Order: sequence, then structure tokens, then C-alpha cells
Amino acid sequence: MKISIIYINLSLFLLLNSCSGFLDVTDLDELSSESVFKTQTDMGFALNHIYTFLPHPDLENEGELVPYFWTDDAIHRNINSQGRMGSDFNWLTVSQPGDTYILDDFYKYDQIADINFFLEALPDAEYTDESLRERHGAEARFMRAWLYERMIFVYGDVALITEVIPADALPSRDPRLEVFNWIVSELEEIASTLPVLYEGNDVGRFTKWAALALKARAHLNAIGWHNDVSGMYEAAESACAEIINSGQFELADGIEGFEAQFTTSSDLVSSETILSNIFIPELRTHPLARRIAQKGSWRGPAARFGNNQSRPGYTSDFIEEVQTINGLFPRDDPEYDPSNPWENRDPRLRACAVLPGDELPAKGDPVNTYIYQPHPAIPPNTDDITRPSNPTGYGFKKYLDYDLQALDQGNSDYKIIRYSEILLMYAETLAARGNDEEALEYLDRVRARVGMPLYSDIGLPTITRGTTGNGMIDAILLERRYEFAAEGPQRWFDIWRYKLGDQVIGQVFGIPESTELPGDLDGPKFKPDGEEYNRVWQEKFYLLPMRQSILDANPNISQNPGW
Repeated sequence: MKISIIYINLSLFLLLNSCSGFLDVTDLDELSSESVFKTQTDMGFALNHIYTFLPHPDLENEGELVPYFWTDDAIHRNINSQGRMGSDFNWLTVSQPGDTYILDDFYKYDQIADINFFLEALPDAEYTDESLRERHGAEARFMRAWLYERMIFVYGDVALITEVIPADALPSRDPRLEVFNWIVSELEEIASTLPVLYEGNDVGRFTKWAALALKARAHLNAIGWHNDVSGMYEAAESACAEIINSGQFELADGIEGFEAQFTTSSDLVSSETILSNIFIPELRTHPLARRIAQKGSWRGPAARFGNNQSRPGYTSDFIEEVQTINGLFPRDDPEYDPSNPWENRDPRLRACAVLPGDELPAKGDPVNTYIYQPHPAIPPNTDDITRPSNPTGYGFKKYLDYDLQALDQGNSDYKIIRYSEILLMYAETLAARGNDEEALEYLDRVRARVGMPLYSDIGLPTITRGTTGNGMIDAILLERRYEFAAEGPQRWFDIWRYKLGDQVIGQVFGIPESTELPGDLDGPKFKPDGEEYNRVWQEKFYLLPMRQSILDANPNISQNPGW
């Protein structure tokens, strides 16, 4: 699979960018629609190309995964005039200098066109194995459903195009509900075709469980706009139950098992990976680690970048709401020590975050270490929060690997859907339908894995910032913040589907200004540079705007309300 992707990327580029000459002659040494997409092997290559449409592990220009986008948990700093990547909620629908086009990252009609071309060529291709033809079609349809699910989530109404259309066609937007129903129908059909598991070089391809997981996600993401909210919960519950009852997945043991999900040790063998983007060394680098490494830390002997890195950071809102080992918010725990704030906390905090005072490999020589200190008044302050570096002082840690030749050569598979998400989605559907006792069981499974106190023993937390009005769902959403910190769009999903924006979005703060109490909860805190980080929520934010260039190219596409 890995080697094949390289070939098909080259062949598709040549094919889709070629034109016929004035003589109607096919040169068998060249690639064209007459010479490829004809055999089982050709279609296998083309399908591998479609797998490259999965979200990539990066922090820029890949809107599907950016973990600071539309969240109160993290932000991104403007470095080297590259823009704030939408982190400040000041999007422009018109292109401006330094604009990173993050709004375009969900508009995937170029990829939809490739998939439609593949599916139309599939019936006429020569296959020696008809069951493989059927599976190939199901895999391509899964990727298409994935793209459409994300598009209706961010844009609402979108044009539903399921066949090859002329380049000059100008389709209009179809109703969100119509596209949603089509997505669900597609997933239900292909779930019965996709294998439950693969062997050999096919391990990592789309499975029945990935289709069911996406179906569950789609239904939960729809509760913020669908008129049948109860039906959305019921359908998500059914999909999650089928995955859980299959016995195919389990949580890896302990905090060590949790940490391993973001290293190569869990690649292709993890018991909790339902869908991942498999790293392919011959095809691409892995830039995620490069963008999260702290400014003063080791980045490998072959590093090819300057000093101004460490662009994203957790907000103080997130750090201060990670529970203590007693299952309490630090503010409510009399044992919390603001002079030693990182001890006796949920173990996932240290697994997810680089924290002030951490000992890291030094930039010049990994044999040496240095103390990460973002406070400008505390030596060595190599990572001074007031200069181009981490904007809050709380860094990302998942997928960070100091043993690489260069941190932009990371080699871990990016986990897109993990089993813990299924457990928490299932708990959420049960809670929404009034089954709190069973919901608590599945919520506590996730907490038990990392050694946190069970809510069945200590009672549910009292959520005062960002409440849905349902205490059990509030606890589940809090657990999702801990479990999926800096993994992608999970918090964004939660804020949108429960309309929490006006409750949780506001001024972004970083580390305390105190030089004595790194965990000071009451004193002043540093603010990232720029008034743009005093974010104000607006109702129109529950849909992304259409880029002006899209509206200019197709007059039948209308803008979303308020933009």
C-alpha cells in the first residue's frame, strides 16, 4: 500500500493534467485515461491515492485536524507573518496578505471529483476478484462520505455531487438535511461491505468499524441543527453499541497505554485505533512535531528551520480545569499547591502538555537538558512568552519525539478515531436518553484507564463554565477535553453541537505573572499579544463563511447568514 501510493500520485498528476494532441494516437509509454483505470492493479493504485485525502498531522493548512481551531482549549500565534490560522476568530472571506486560507480546508470538491471519477471507472475495469471490486468501491465511498460529513458540519448546505460533471457546471447548494441523509445511507450500505479487519499490507484500510464510528459522529454532530434530536442520539447509540459489542477494541492499559497512542509503538497494532492516517516515509514528512517543539528544545541534527517555532499553546482555561488526582478542579481541592501545580493532577496533563519547569533535551545537544521556562522574568527564559514562541507557555506534547533526525520527519501514525471516543459518544447518547447509570459506567471506563477516581465513587463534577444543562453530559464533555486534548477537532464538535460558544469563548490567557507561584489561580496572567485574542462569540460562527473566491467562481453558491 505504501509503495503504491507513490506511483499513483505521480500517475494521477500526469493523467489529470494532460491533454490530447492533434493526432488521435495513444502512446503506450504515456499515462492517459485510455491506458490506466483499466485493470484491478490500476484501480488499486488509484484507491491508494484516495487514502491521501485523510486529514494530515499538521497544524497549518489542514483544517480537519488543527487543535486550536474554534476552541477555548488552545490558540495559535502569528509567527513570521503566517497569520493566526483562525485562532483569533477574525476570519476574512476575502484573501489578504498573510492569509492562510484555513477556511478553504474543508471545501473538498477537488477530492470529491477524484473519487467520483474513480467510482465511475470502477464497473468497467478488469477485475479477477469481484469481491475486491466491491470492497474498493466501498472504501472510496467511505472517503467521500467523510468529506461530505465535514462539509455539512462547517458550511451547512452544500452541493451534493456524486458523479463526474463538466468543468463549467455551476451547481447550487443542496439542503443540509438532504446531504446528511445521503451520508447516513452511504455509511449504512458500505458498513455491510467493508471488512471487519485486514491482514498483511492491507492493515490500516477503512473497516466496517470506521464506517460505524463516522455514522455515530455524524449523528452527534447533527444535534445542533437537526429537528429530530432524539433520533440523532438513538442512531449514534446504535452505531456505538455495535462497535463496543463486537469485542474488536479495548483501551490500552494505564497512562502508559494512553501515551503510546501518540508514538510509533502503537502504529498498526493499537487495540484502540479505529481510524488513523498511516505514516508513509517515502511519500511525505510529518510536520506536526516541528510546529509544536519548544523554541529552546532539541529538534534533530537535520533540522531545517529557524528559531521562531512553538506556535500553538493550551489556554489557562484548559490547564486550570484539568482535575487533580482527587477528581476535583484545582480551585476546589484544598490539597492543590500553586507552587507545585503539576503534581497530583490527572496523569493525562503531563502526557498532553509541555509545562513550565519541565526538563527537555537542549537545542544544541540532546545529551544536555534545559529547563523549559516561558516566564520572561525567570531564567533561562529561552522560550520567553513575550517573544516569538509558545503564545501561552503551555505547549503541546502528543506526537512530540526528540529522537528524530529532524522534528519535521516525524513518523507516527496519526490517530483520527480512537476507541475512547466510541465509549464517550456511547455514554453521551445514554445520558441524553436518561440512562445516567449506564452512561456513568462507560464514562468511568475512560477515567479508570489512567487511574482517575471514578465518578460512581466521588460524584459528578459541578460544571459552571460551558454547561449543557445536563450534569452527566457536562461530565462527559469535560472528559473529552482531557482525553482528546490537542488531537484535533473534538472540542470544536462539542462547542458547536451544544451551542456553548457564548459560554466558553472569551479572552485568552497564558501562564501566571507570578514568579513564585506557577500555578497561581487568582493573580494576573499573561495575555497573548494582540487584542485579537480577546475573542467575542457571535451566533454566525456556528457556520463557516464561504470564501469570496468560491462565490466569485460560482454565482449559484450563496453566502452563509451573517457573513
